[in-house]
Amino acid sequence: MSTSLSPRPLFGGAISLDLPADCIDASDLRQIPDNQEVFLSSTSDTAIVLEVLGMVEDGLASTDLWEAIKFHFSSIAHDNASLHSTILTPPPSSSILSQPSDESSATTPQPLILGGTQRIHKFSHNPTGAPRPGHEDDTPDEVWIGVALWRIWLENQQTGKKKKADLVLSVNVNLSAEGGKGLEEKERVEKWFVGSCVRSLKVLDFGLFGYTD
Repeated sequence: MSTSLSPRPLFGGAISLDLPADCIDASDLRQIPDNQEVFLSSTSDTAIVLEVLGMVEDGLASTDLWEAIKFHFSSIAHDNASLHSTILTPPPSSSILSQPSDESSATTPQPLILGGTQRIHKFSHNPTGAPRPGHEDDTPDEVWIGVALWRIWLENQQTGKKKKADLVLSVNVNLSAEGGKGLEEKERVEKWFVGSCVRSLKVLDFGLFGYTD
């Protein structure tokens, strides 16, 4: 995937994000859920997904952003029917507190980034992660997953209504790609994902997020 990035309007222009110039909008190829924007590399298995999700309010994830991003990493592993997953990013020395802000002065929040690996059988639709029929001897792929989280938690001081959402950006790289190209791709992707892509995201219209109360 190219390291040349350019701004893309997402969700009808509500969000701007710098993405590789050569990535393909997956909605041109298949139906994508309304809460997702999906882009595919034209040269590798790498994919980028931006999702608008409900704010995780389970346990510590409701108030600690590190717990929240770990939850989303685990959710991706579950969706991938991952056989094993490992978080590579060291945990912070203290909690990263999540708290609401005034909707009238809403700005794009600071992101939190996490990286890890997941062991996945490609094209497996078995919830246990088992290989697809006829490919029982296939070796699962080792996939690097990068995740960024922006927590949208806004309160309208006049009405008391709240907006609660987790904006999750993820990228995956197949480390098991033939010819050792996976590690090269991972180094390249991680550099632009962390260095440019995540930093570029801007919420231009907070009307994208509905009220929860």
